[in-house]
Amino acid sequence: MDPDQWLKDVETRLSDLRQKSEVLVENLATATATATSGDGAVTVTIAPSGALQNLELTQRAAGMSPGKLTASIMEAVRRGQRAASAKMAEAFAPLGGGTESMDLVRSFLPPAEDEGEEENEERDLKAVDALDEEPAPPRPSYPPRPPAPPHPPAYQQFVPPPPAQSPPPARPARGQADFEEDENHPW
Repeated sequence: MDPDQWLKDVETRLSDLRQKSEVLVENLATATATATSGDGAVTVTIAPSGALQNLELTQRAAGMSPGKLTASIMEAVRRGQRAASAKMAEAFAPLGGGTESMDLVRSFLPPAEDEGEEENEERDLKAVDALDEEPAPPRPSYPPRPPAPPHPPAYQQFVPPPPAQSPPPARPARGQADFEEDENHPW
């Protein structure tokens, strides 16, 4: 093989990869997805990473029970995550199409709406039933707190302690010290 032709082929491949990677970066940045629940009560926006970016509740949500609202939110989030994942796979396809990397990306995609929907609906219905049927636990009733004691003044006048019953015994007088002793022990 001619070294010049080989170098041209490598440069062409590198140029193609640069172009595909630029497209990939652009597509990944815009791979957000917006989805609405089947009842129209909830709309969510999901980031390319699958994180919830926005949650909007419509007027329909105002009259829903907590359990049904929870089910609507979860339905919208699952739809949004599936759509965002599909956009991520589409964005990666030009660069990794037909490779093991693409197969790995596809293996992490959530199941299609009809594949896992029965399990999700069953789980949501159980959650709705649990939330709708269980009344909130009663709050314990506590007696009112007594008022707090008044704060002490900002300063207090010093009051000396009362005198002791009897004064402490006086120290016995010390005899005249020896001159040598004072030199050896000046303190």
